[in-house]
Order: sequence, then structure tokens, then C-alpha cells
Amino acid sequence: MFVKMMFAALLAVTAENLLFSGGLGFSRALRAARRPASAGVYALFVTFFSLCSALAGNWLAPRLSGSPWVLYPAALTAAAGVFYLAAAGLLRALAAGFYDRHARILAQAAANTVVLAVPFVQRMLRFSLAETVGYALGTGAAFFLAVLVLEEAMRVCSNPDMPRAFLGLPGVLVYVGILSMAFAGFFGKVF
Repeated sequence: MFVKMMFAALLAVTAENLLFSGGLGFSRALRAARRPASAGVYALFVTFFSLCSALAGNWLAPRLSGSPWVLYPAALTAAAGVFYLAAAGLLRALAAGFYDRHARILAQAAANTVVLAVPFVQRMLRFSLAETVGYALGTGAAFFLAVLVLEEAMRVCSNPDMPRAFLGLPGVLVYVGILSMAFAGFFGKVF
């Protein structure tokens, strides 16, 4: 069971970084990379909401199997909203200072594109509960790795010796584009 969970986590790290390199979640990861001190907390929030979303998807899927297809995403969205409100309420009540410092990234992590993708991947690949948990944990790790890569890209691309046209965000986009080709080369189809 643990081995299946770890394989699913490894799948998430590779799959989510391929999604990231395709542009999904890029802006949120870029925001987190601009504030390196909050990257770990952001990744923990993404992990928490991915895990909650995955468990909700695991619970909802058999109960909504005969329902119209639009009901499943609506139920997942409602569940994500409930998880966000519960987390915000608990943090506000138990750790007001922490909540005040991180309330904005809590909301961004809850709305992250990964959160609703996890239950759909789980359903498509017919994951067991252990694999679902592993995939959700790997999603948070993938987000953290992507933030680390972007943080390094931002540091490298702020070199004053670079041509002015590539300073800052344009250089980061070129950097990420080259990394995307590398990921596609490692994980793409070989003919």
C-alpha cells in the first residue's frame, strides 16, 4: 500500500510539472517564487487542499456515478469552498497572526488549478485510496519544486549583464520554455 502511494506521488511530481510547463498554474507559482519566504507555506496549503479535494472526490465519485456529469465538478467545487472556509475559520480562530500573514495565499492555494484536477486524475486512473493520497501529496511537492525552479530562474534572469529585453519576466519565460522542452524530452513519447 505504501509503495503504491509513493508511486502515485512520483507520478504527481512528473505529471504536475508537465502541466506546469504547459502553463497551468504558472502565475500562482510565479507569485510564490517572488516571495520565497512564503513558498513552503503556499506548498503546504496546496498539499492540504489537494488532499481534501482528492478525499472528497474519492467519497463523492461512487455516490454521484449515475448523476448528470455536471454534478460531479459542481460538488467538487462546493467541497473545495467548504474546505477553504473551514481552514480559514480554524486558522483565524487558532492562529490569528499566522492567518493575517498568509490569508491571501490560503485563498490562492484553494483556487489553484491543481485542486480540482486531482479528483479527475484519480477518477480517470481509477486510483485506490492510498494512491489518491500519494498523488495529492505529490501535487504539493510538485508545486514546491516548480516554485524552486522559478525562484532560481528569477535570480538568474535578473542579471544586469543580460540584454535588456530579456531581463525579468521575459527571461523567466524563455528559461521555463527551455525547461519545458527538457521535461517533454524526458517524459514525452518516443517513436
